[in-house]
Amino acid sequence: MKLLVLMTVLVVIAAASPLHAAPLDLTTAYQKAVEYDARLRSAKADNLIYKEEIGKAKSQFRPNVRMNASRGRSATQWTSKGLVHVPDYYNTVNYGVSVRQPLLNFSTLASYKQAKVVSEKSDVDLGKEEASLIVRITEAYCNALYAEDNLAFSKALIKATLEQLEQAKQRFAKGFGTITEVEEAQAGYDNAQAEGVDISNSVEFSRQELENLTGVYPDQLCRVVSEKLLLQRPQPNNVESWIELAHSANPEVVGARQEIVIAKREIEKQKAARYPTIDLVAGRNYSESENNYSIGSIYDTYSISLQMSVPVYTGGYISASVRQAHAKWLKAGEQLNWQEHGVESETRKYYNGVISSIEQVKAYEQAVHSHEIALTGTQKGYEAGLRSNVDVLDAQQKLFASRRNLAKSRYQYILNRLMLKQTAGILSATDIDEVNGWLVVAKP
Repeated sequence: MKLLVLMTVLVVIAAASPLHAAPLDLTTAYQKAVEYDARLRSAKADNLIYKEEIGKAKSQFRPNVRMNASRGRSATQWTSKGLVHVPDYYNTVNYGVSVRQPLLNFSTLASYKQAKVVSEKSDVDLGKEEASLIVRITEAYCNALYAEDNLAFSKALIKATLEQLEQAKQRFAKGFGTITEVEEAQAGYDNAQAEGVDISNSVEFSRQELENLTGVYPDQLCRVVSEKLLLQRPQPNNVESWIELAHSANPEVVGARQEIVIAKREIEKQKAARYPTIDLVAGRNYSESENNYSIGSIYDTYSISLQMSVPVYTGGYISASVRQAHAKWLKAGEQLNWQEHGVESETRKYYNGVISSIEQVKAYEQAVHSHEIALTGTQKGYEAGLRSNVDVLDAQQKLFASRRNLAKSRYQYILNRLMLKQTAGILSATDIDEVNGWLVVAKP
């Protein structure tokens, strides 16, 4: 009976569990990475931190209310003309409330303006990290696909070299071949097997890298379909237009411009420390027997006043702070120049990379077709005794190398497209969906 119950439970578990995990497409991988990636979560936390700077700055415009209270028991013993009197014991009560409302403070105003720019820059930094994740997840996905392609090519090469080895042995056994041909075929087979071991390790490593971004291990990935892959030149088809777009939208450049504004606000804030501040102060204070001079006395005091504070001399601190803030402003300007030059170089690099990768894909497609024809001809020549075993092995290796290069060029084209948009500051999640449309579930 117990055995029957156990078998029933196992059958139910087996029926409920899928035989194979669903293939992980690029869009799903990105969605999981948005939730899992530590770098993005850290950037979101930073964004929340810097947004609170606005609230801190606003608080300086609002009333500052403080309340204090105390209650105690005291004793005072006093001496007069050599006579020590009996101590007086009494209760002390003291409480009060004060309100300070800033009326004029230029430094506070400058801090508020600066905080708003800091918050805006944190939004830009978060957007930069979101775009970075798109590129990182796509690169990891393409690396995993390329590793699997390499493994498939390696298995095919191992199978081809094994067939070549068997054919060489049969020819030798029939007296048509030589022992040299057999040894050459054996060397080609052994070399293909050795390379296959390294390639298998790279497949596992690339999958783990993808797992580090998504939090899930990809048992199966989708494959790129050459018929769906859209080989399109960048639009607009002009690198100068892309550079102009990058100068206005690239997050690094936008952030550098905001750093200049932040530095300007810092100069204003430090200069404002020289100006007077005016506060409205109001309060109430109540005390009973506050000290031994007022035993038994009650004081209930109300007050309201305008207080002005003027810095007269600070030992040069304010002047040094102003000079320091000005130096930071100069540095921010140089950082902007550096970012603009770097972005221009990166834009040209990826713009040309898209174009060159398109040409590479077309060239390698033709190369694969040519090497397939060449291999077929070489094999027929070998069977007829016109070609050697070395020629066949060389033709096989060239074919698989061209297939490997074709796969690599396709993945490089995808990455160049995304990185060009990232540099221009227009990369978004819709680009992930576009690339995902070029993928299909591989047939088992």
